[in-house]
Amino acid sequence: MSLLDLFYSIGEAVEEFSRKAVHSIRELVSPTPQSKPPEFRILRRLVRREVTVHELLSLKLQLVLVGYLLLSLLIVLTLRSPYLLALLFIGEIAYLRYLIKRNWNFFVEAEPYYFFYSVISVISFLSFLGYLLLRKLATSVYYYYGYLIGVLIVVLLFRWYFKGRYGREYTYGIVEEVRGDLIRVFVNDDLAANVKPGRYWVPAVPDAEPGRVVKLLVEERTLKGSVPVRVIEVYLDQSSHTETEPKDDTE
Repeated sequence: MSLLDLFYSIGEAVEEFSRKAVHSIRELVSPTPQSKPPEFRILRRLVRREVTVHELLSLKLQLVLVGYLLLSLLIVLTLRSPYLLALLFIGEIAYLRYLIKRNWNFFVEAEPYYFFYSVISVISFLSFLGYLLLRKLATSVYYYYGYLIGVLIVVLLFRWYFKGRYGREYTYGIVEEVRGDLIRVFVNDDLAANVKPGRYWVPAVPDAEPGRVVKLLVEERTLKGSVPVRVIEVYLDQSSHTETEPKDDTE
């Protein structure tokens, strides 16, 4: 290869790298919803069971938040740098926004997740930052107790506000099995209804046949979240409702 060809190849490589970098930054700043669901190759190996795209997205959001909290705690306890804390927060909130906006069409209901994880991230950042400032000003251990109580009150107020804004007393599921007077329904993780993913047995109703989407009344239980208790509507026309059944061809 001549020297001219070498410079030409280097120039092409730099140009291609710059183009991809600009595209990545543009997507991060203004993500466009994709039409093809993500693959989740690593998560699928960890989960090792049949799940929907929504479930995998929800799990990934949880892992991102937990990772952010652990790294923030590490910075607070060791480096004690508000600048690194702020840099980590900016990266985490940007990635959360990208992840949700990019896969908006594959959530059963995306907006509650976007709002919840964004606000929780902000509260977490301000809490860690406040702790760093408190270390410089506190003259007694009671300052820390008071600060923890204050953070807890903020979290509880946010929970109350979130429930008032997005909370629902119903969720959706898909009928999997009919057994006598009972039917088994699969329900996705539903943040707005505070329902954990899983399969639930509820009383059978007419037209609740396997494969049909149903609307379920949920009942809140202490320390267990909400659980579906009965069917309040059966959708005979499936075309206008989000399917919740875990299928390989939709993942």
